Amino acid sequence: MHFRKGEGMDFYISQKDWKKVIDYAQASYDQFKSEVGGFMIAMPDKDGNMIISEPEILKQEVTGGTTEMDKDAVADYYVKCAEKHGAGVRFVWWHSHANMDAFWSSTDTNTMEEYSSGDWSAFLVVNIRQAYKFRVSVWNPIKAHEDIELKILDAKPKKLPKGVVDAVSKLCSKPELTTNGITHWNGSYNRSWANPKQTSLYGGSSLDFTKKTGDDIDIDEPLLSATVDVVDEFNSLYTEGEFTFKDWLKSIKSWNAILKNKKQSFNIVELTENELHEKCGYYTGYDTLDFLNLGEKDEKNIKV
Repeated sequence: MHFRKGEGMDFYISQKDWKKVIDYAQASYDQFKSEVGGFMIAMPDKDGNMIISEPEILKQEVTGGTTEMDKDAVADYYVKCAEKHGAGVRFVWWHSHANMDAFWSSTDTNTMEEYSSGDWSAFLVVNIRQAYKFRVSVWNPIKAHEDIELKILDAKPKKLPKGVVDAVSKLCSKPELTTNGITHWNGSYNRSWANPKQTSLYGGSSLDFTKKTGDDIDIDEPLLSATVDVVDEFNSLYTEGEFTFKDWLKSIKSWNAILKNKKQSFNIVELTENELHEKCGYYTGYDTLDFLNLGEKDEKNIKV
């Protein structure tokens, strides 16, 4: 089966259904600053193309970098759709990346493999700016993946429907976290940090730097503290959508150049886009120091 332009089938979605997907993404971002996921069905039309429709969300836990749907809710959804549309109905798994870029993370590609028992499957990732990637994966007879165009039929945009907002409120929830403290960044952020070793959101205010002596390299304590704050600020800008991944990486490289010029023995890890997406969600509970390359001697002299 081919999905290249001019060959095989095309995939269509109405503007109404497309907007409902974006509305779900927006509502989850507004309420939880998180991803959200769900399903749609795909049915062939008289020309052999596929019409994607009926976007829904199910009961799930959502975070800034993940969404996990309730297994019983998924099973019930499959049964309901089969009863309504017949056993030949196709399912499209979709999810949002909140205000971050639309791309396939390793978590996404691993999830796709769960659908490999059939002949082909389709997947969609969007963000609230309506950027998207749509992938068709062929599993038999030869495994192949291709990102193709999802053709959206035109219509006028509407306001965020109350039913969508209510559905996100009812079906989505954040994981419970053990919060050790709250701090603010320039008065604009107020986020809890689920890290048993830290006592505040941003590491700079809670780190205890022990000055080195003897032949060891001295750590510039204010510069290390500033670096920790910079990491959190750059990550916040990325998760807020104010930084693209390229912006984030360029800023990290610029700061690392400063550290090198200052002859510091530490720097910031230059992550890939996939690594950044998985590590800097609002509720992933990472330790800011995990974003730093610290020498063994440095690590021993930094207490958190």
